Amino acid sequence: MADGYRRVSHGREAVDRSPRRDPAPSGSLLHEGQNCWRLTRADRAALLIDGVAYFDALERALRHARRSVFIVGWDIRSDISLDPGGGATPLNDLLVELLRDRPELRVRILVWDWLVLFSLDRELMPQLQYRRTPRLSFEFDETHPAGACHHEKIVVIDGALAFCGGIDLTAGRWDRPEHRPDEPLRCGPDGAQLRPFHDGMLMVDGETARSLEELVRERWQRATGERVPPAPTIDQAPWPDEVEPRFENARIAIARTRPGFDGWREAREIEPLYLDAIAAARDCIYLENQYLTVMSIAQALADRLGDPDGPELIIISPNRCEGFLETQVMDRGRNDFCNRLRKVGNDQRLRIMHAVHESDDRGPVSINVHAKLMIVDDHLLIAGSANLSNRSMGLDTECNLAIEADDDTDRGLIADVRHILLAEHLGCSPAKLVAEARERGSLIAALDALNGGARRLETLVIDQPPLPPEVEVGATLADPDEPITAADLEQRLAPPARRRRVRRLALQGAVGLVAVSALALLLHGEFTGESHRVTAILQFAEDHRFSWLGIAGVLIAYVVGSVLLVPVNVLIAATGAAFGPFLGFGYALAGSLLAAAAVFGFGRALGRDPVRRFAGRRVNAVSRRLDRHGLWTMAVLRLLPIAPFSLVNLVAGASEMRGRDFLLGSLVGMTPGIALLTLFGDRLGAWLRQPDWTNLAILFGITFAAIALAVALRQWSKPRRDR
Repeated sequence: MADGYRRVSHGREAVDRSPRRDPAPSGSLLHEGQNCWRLTRADRAALLIDGVAYFDALERALRHARRSVFIVGWDIRSDISLDPGGGATPLNDLLVELLRDRPELRVRILVWDWLVLFSLDRELMPQLQYRRTPRLSFEFDETHPAGACHHEKIVVIDGALAFCGGIDLTAGRWDRPEHRPDEPLRCGPDGAQLRPFHDGMLMVDGETARSLEELVRERWQRATGERVPPAPTIDQAPWPDEVEPRFENARIAIARTRPGFDGWREAREIEPLYLDAIAAARDCIYLENQYLTVMSIAQALADRLGDPDGPELIIISPNRCEGFLETQVMDRGRNDFCNRLRKVGNDQRLRIMHAVHESDDRGPVSINVHAKLMIVDDHLLIAGSANLSNRSMGLDTECNLAIEADDDTDRGLIADVRHILLAEHLGCSPAKLVAEARERGSLIAALDALNGGARRLETLVIDQPPLPPEVEVGATLADPDEPITAADLEQRLAPPARRRRVRRLALQGAVGLVAVSALALLLHGEFTGESHRVTAILQFAEDHRFSWLGIAGVLIAYVVGSVLLVPVNVLIAATGAAFGPFLGFGYALAGSLLAAAAVFGFGRALGRDPVRRFAGRRVNAVSRRLDRHGLWTMAVLRLLPIAPFSLVNLVAGASEMRGRDFLLGSLVGMTPGIALLTLFGDRLGAWLRQPDWTNLAILFGITFAAIALAVALRQWSKPRRDR
């Protein structure tokens, strides 16, 4: 083999495989219209490993730009620097400087019009930061199906040089290959130090760069309506002299994901590219990827592990996702993916790892492996923006490049890239890794022998307990492999059984409001005459709303009412009537949490067996969920209460869930309902104080709206054949 060592079949006689012959065109893995959009040639290509290499090369290339710059990304910040260790010039200032010095230059920036969910993590209104010159255009791209995003990261300069990979021009992407835990230059806009970050970008020129320019010009036209002509041909690409090209005259395929939308044809080339490459592997598959949720790829890898003559498989992924929401959504799929491979039982040929760097004062620090890269034998190198997630295969906009070896020289270069990457994670030199692999006849054996230092790889273990069905449905909706229609949403979020449950809850809520309204009419007619008892009670509450007597009275009422099984909704509405919408909300929330904690403690004191004998079948099923994933089950139970408030508190106390999870889940789940009920109670109190037609109309309007909702849900919950 071109990488200088033989791979042995573990437990069998070693097999010495000679290098393959140069594949004929018909023997290529790459086929236009099947697993790639276009086959191209790049005069030069290089994989820029980690942010410091990419940012440095990009800044040097931008300073050679003459006519056109396209920046297409998932995110961007105007205040990041491409050279944080040098001049630290913000990106916006650098672009303005270039435009000032070159009158013919145009810069166009196109980024995803992100969900409000991401707003706190992004620069506020970046389009305003970039509007400092008429020759710099900043646009948001919202031309995608519901739930999709534009995820590719591409920069094209003068139609002659292009960058494509996984690194956005935003905070937290710059890092050195050492990934030191205490790197002072790896910081956010607020100066806070960020997690070590590993990724890469392919830099290409020639025909490949020209095709990538065509791709981004099409994106620009769809997003803005502006048709941009190709950049004029130039004699020499702005390739930075400081970057040595790793590949020359390289055959490179461009593979895309494009969801079908608004008359545009779907493109799903990346998934078949991965599947074809996995099927062709002989000796080693090396994968770095942020997410692992595509079960078709997991099955393809499992099939190769099950093949006695199949390849070794090394997968490197982060030990945790970047945010809380991503962790809840994507770790479910990552866990299934890893378990599918491990169930094959061929542990000698499989390593699923995450990278760490140990420091003296902080212990092992996890490295965020954000790369989207696969190397198959010494034959194929794939790098780009597509995660091994379902949405990257069919829903989001993605772009990957695949370099296929033409000859022994290319094979050696592809193998070198693999050794550089793996050696970086092991904290050793590529030469030492190659020597160890040659001696042991296996890349995995070399990994095991060299592993264990401060820079090391550890087995990836994803601690993801089963999710409650309501949360699990949301997780599947966050990682779909195709655009989600209204019918899909209805079927996934509300299958028939869940529709009937929602209908029942709505009906119970409507009946409760009717009962409270009827009680208010009765109270008004019987007790507000000359004695004004109700209004006196309300006035007493108002007079003591800030006193210790008033606060203690409310809290005691909630605890006693909960023990006596008084419906908590009645207490909340009464609190809103007595104290108004804002103070009433605070008192109701505090009283509900205190009552819940008191009954929770009583359930814990009683123990599991007495409570389970007392509770019904449905509540015992809830108890089993609380044991496994208490916080989220509790939040869902509070939001969609399928059992009485006090009974849920009692069962939760008898379960094994932590008190902290119980209170946090209760807080999250109860807050929306308490807000609505206190508003209703406030209007009820206003009518009792001043029984005019306006307040009465508001009360009846709310009640009738609840009844109408229950009726509509009853109709919706019927099987389709009955509608």
